[in-house]
Amino acid sequence: MKHALDLNGLTPDLLQRYDRPGPRYTSYPTAPLFNDGFGQADYLERLHLASQRADEPLSMYVHLPFCHERCTFCGCNVVISPRRGPEEDYLDTLERELELLAESLGPRRSLNQLHWGGGTPTFLSPQQCERLFDAITSRFPLTAGAEVAIEVDPCVTTMDHLSTLARLGFNRISMGLQDTNPEVQRAVKRIQPLELTRDHVVEARRLGFTSVNIDLIYGLPLQTAESFRDCVQSVIAVLAPDRVACFSYAHVPWIKPHQKQLDESALPGGWEKFSLFTGAASEFVEAGYAFIGFDHFARPDDDLARALAEDRIHRNFMGYTVMPAADQVGVGVTAIGDVAGSYAANIKILPAYKRAIDAGRFPIERGLVRTAEDELRGAVIRRLICTLRLDFDWVETEFGIDPRVRFADALEQLVPMAEDGLVEIGADGLSVTPRGRFFLRNLCMPFDAYLGAKDGDQPRFSRTV
Repeated sequence: MKHALDLNGLTPDLLQRYDRPGPRYTSYPTAPLFNDGFGQADYLERLHLASQRADEPLSMYVHLPFCHERCTFCGCNVVISPRRGPEEDYLDTLERELELLAESLGPRRSLNQLHWGGGTPTFLSPQQCERLFDAITSRFPLTAGAEVAIEVDPCVTTMDHLSTLARLGFNRISMGLQDTNPEVQRAVKRIQPLELTRDHVVEARRLGFTSVNIDLIYGLPLQTAESFRDCVQSVIAVLAPDRVACFSYAHVPWIKPHQKQLDESALPGGWEKFSLFTGAASEFVEAGYAFIGFDHFARPDDDLARALAEDRIHRNFMGYTVMPAADQVGVGVTAIGDVAGSYAANIKILPAYKRAIDAGRFPIERGLVRTAEDELRGAVIRRLICTLRLDFDWVETEFGIDPRVRFADALEQLVPMAEDGLVEIGADGLSVTPRGRFFLRNLCMPFDAYLGAKDGDQPRFSRTV
């Protein structure tokens, strides 16, 4: 069932009922609920609690925000720097933040997961990449079998970058591509020949990277169902990636003003946009990829596909992963951590981030401490979004409550979704149907106790489909 695809019954009317703003659930409670009442003292307290479980694995996300120029579709937190230079000062600041973490977490807490994201991490030179890697691993050594991953833009990543990263110990690489169609690429200001990406994939494999991921985006200007199918077929035939993340473009110009440069009339929406994804999903599944969650695909021999079959998939701020950790620390401007029952988000403005570190304090801007109810609901949502089911016995065993009683309201909200063939509700639990996985975020939302409020006049989330 987890690999199945069911396009029967998917109609414009069904889409219209469920295509609305909703969280992606990389955290629960979600980031818009973080508040500025959580600061330095709170983070120090949580780090102290985390230091008492030094034998448990630690995950680290490092944010490297620099890009030479901004793609118009971009939804990331970036710093545009056409010239080199600012990254050296940033590396100095990162090292001081790493030292603060090492002092608070205790000596040489080991990492089972290290992820560099951006921005464009390979804005750094190969030598700067090595400097940062050494700064991290000298304080936080990698465990045997650790997942060491990086996001790259092939347009600015050299073969010297790849060889340096492989030598350092990176074993997973994610390459942004978005679309192979030249007209779409021109519309979003990201010119990237497929041959360029192919050469990087081939070299990464030659160097020993164990997993190569390709990022695609559907819903971009000028995309059609036919053109995006061509894109997906080219990706499968030419790149044969181990994993693919096929993200929905989130058009949020009130949050990302640069997106106003896009011609909104050229953006596919509604059923047209939905058809882009269903067509892509059909191509990947037909090619033998496992359908992971609501937007990932993996070859059967990839760790992510094997974890799906064995119910070992987890979800955190970096998306779907097979490497759970007791705590996740975020390093760098805008980075978010999950430490000892709390979320902690770093300052988003680079000069303010630097000032905090220079003053010898953590650059925490917002966060929250999760309640017992948060932990319960977060676990239920992750269970649904990762395993596509919710066993009531599991909830009772893990939390000592009867989910039929505690979640009576949520189960009632799921009844119309069951009638639409998205979920099966039985005496023993819930099971997402092959059709329902296209609406997986919607199926999680009844368990979210915080939905309903809005920041101003605009929704806080991208659309669910």
